[in-house]
Amino acid sequence: MMGTLAKVQTPHHGITRVLYGLGSLGGSLLLQTVLLWIFFYYSPPPGSGLPPRVAPGLVGVAMAAGRLIDALADLPVAFWSDRVRTRWGRRKPFIVLGSPFLVLSFFLLWSPPKPHLALENFLYLTLLLSSFFFLFTLVMNPYAALLPEITAGGRGRVTTAAWQAAFNLIGVGGAFVLSSWLSMRYGFPRMALILGGLALLALWAAGSVREEELAEGAWGIRQVRQVIREVLAMKSFQIYLVGLSLMWFGLSMVNLSLVYFITILMGLPKEKTGHVLAVSLLCTLAGTPLVPWTVKTLGKRRTLLAALGVILFVLPLLSTLGLWPFPLSPAVQGYLLVAASGLPLAVLFVLPNALLADIAEDHGKTRGVRHEALFFAFQGLVFNGTTSLAAATLGGILQVLGYAPPHALGLRAVPMVAAAFVATGAIVFLRYPEKELYSFKKSCGARSSSAKIAK
Repeated sequence: MMGTLAKVQTPHHGITRVLYGLGSLGGSLLLQTVLLWIFFYYSPPPGSGLPPRVAPGLVGVAMAAGRLIDALADLPVAFWSDRVRTRWGRRKPFIVLGSPFLVLSFFLLWSPPKPHLALENFLYLTLLLSSFFFLFTLVMNPYAALLPEITAGGRGRVTTAAWQAAFNLIGVGGAFVLSSWLSMRYGFPRMALILGGLALLALWAAGSVREEELAEGAWGIRQVRQVIREVLAMKSFQIYLVGLSLMWFGLSMVNLSLVYFITILMGLPKEKTGHVLAVSLLCTLAGTPLVPWTVKTLGKRRTLLAALGVILFVLPLLSTLGLWPFPLSPAVQGYLLVAASGLPLAVLFVLPNALLADIAEDHGKTRGVRHEALFFAFQGLVFNGTTSLAAATLGGILQVLGYAPPHALGLRAVPMVAAAFVATGAIVFLRYPEKELYSFKKSCGARSSSAKIAK
């Protein structure tokens, strides 16, 4: 008999949304702290007061190894999370049991075996970064897959995703501010202990969210290729992946070169970089509560397209910082663009996960078997791939055209190249079949190949 979906038993109260959102804070606090400080801690600049422990090139090798493990773990963890059945549910065991190990690997990163340059430190760093990124995937992929389950039918989905995005931004801000203050005052190991404890509490809060029980059986591992083909065959998912990858590619180039924009085009000292980033985070955070209201008015697709439209207006202006025919300093011009980007960036933080949750739930209801984590795993693979390609493209543009003042042609070219990719992504999203989602009709009762797996 074909597996059927159980009725949702999860309460959709505000507390559920807040608890779920806290998981994003825990994950971003750990990840952003590692990305911000790992090079500095193991290969510090002269005069920093820290001993060099690993050569910069080898730190890059260790980081690349960790990100490779992250990418390779996405699909296996997703399959495992989708298939497992426990009395806690499918996702909670990964979050509750995996989080302490994730935090432990984070803490150990800041306690290398030797206080000087040594091969042991490189091997240690490679092992710990690989462990950290694997455990990060093990916890955060099932966490992301909870979103369609706790917002079944789309009820409260955008609002829940907004809480998730807001806490993610708070985690990023905490990594920027708290990690700097704690590391200077108490040292990096104690900083890791304090931030790790906060992250663990936040992740366990997300793990306390009640998960629905499924009446369907677990699908078999032998049908992996069949399941992948079915997931990738969804028109809405194809459009989502292509559109988002193009958008991410363009915006990643800008994100990776923010320090250059602040110090070269805005003309600010590097000490002001944190201030500009903090203003950007605050503007984005302030725009986050407006996203659910905008979606109610325009719908998800048009809200996303409107946000991309504003981004396409801002990017050429970013390219011409300091050249505006107005009596404003380049720094003031930059701050105006930061403020103008707040709401569209908030949309881009909130809507992708909400859209992907729609797609994953639509697939589960039409096929009769649920693969939510698999959708988020493919999103992670695309994100990691496009970010890597964007970094390589950015390096090529800056090297060929140059980024030194006063002309900085390569740096001014980056936003224009990014705008071309964002515009292409917006064109792709014009085909997104938002109105088709949740119109299951006869397909809900059809005996699909996936349904046969759940017999």
